[in-house]
Amino acid sequence: MRLTRVAACRSLVGCLFALSLAAPALAQPRPATVLELAAQQKNLTTFVQAVHTAGLDDMLKGAGPITVYAPSDEAFAKLPAAERDSLLSSPDRLRALLLGHLVKDMVKMRDGDSAVTSGSVENAAGRELAFGTDDRDRTTVAGAHLLATDLRADNGCVNVIDRVLI
Repeated sequence: MRLTRVAACRSLVGCLFALSLAAPALAQPRPATVLELAAQQKNLTTFVQAVHTAGLDDMLKGAGPITVYAPSDEAFAKLPAAERDSLLSSPDRLRALLLGHLVKDMVKMRDGDSAVTSGSVENAAGRELAFGTDDRDRTTVAGAHLLATDLRADNGCVNVIDRVLI
């Protein structure tokens, strides 16, 4: 009986030690802003650069809530090179384009087992952003597929999409 208690204590100590190593990673604070959150994503460098060029930093750092549908780097790369270069060097055009990717409200794309599959919301450019599904029941936003959903920051959330909404 005594040997079993010793083994149990060792197991418990080992588990507690493992948890103490994992705790800092689990307790990482949520990013304060959607801009900070986007900047932490390896596949959103072009989007973050575009936000800076367009002068939308303050909007994405604001109190919120704000929902961002951020095109991945690959989505920007799909644009013809001349169009992409022209767009990324024009703050006014870029601002108009990026406002179409922002919603001045919290839109949770997934909630437990349910997901947004229809409807629309007004984006920051004043146009409707429609939700739907494709022929494989994948959720779409204005025809773009979601690559990552509901990445949370204190002032809103970021959803990564597979194409630029032009």
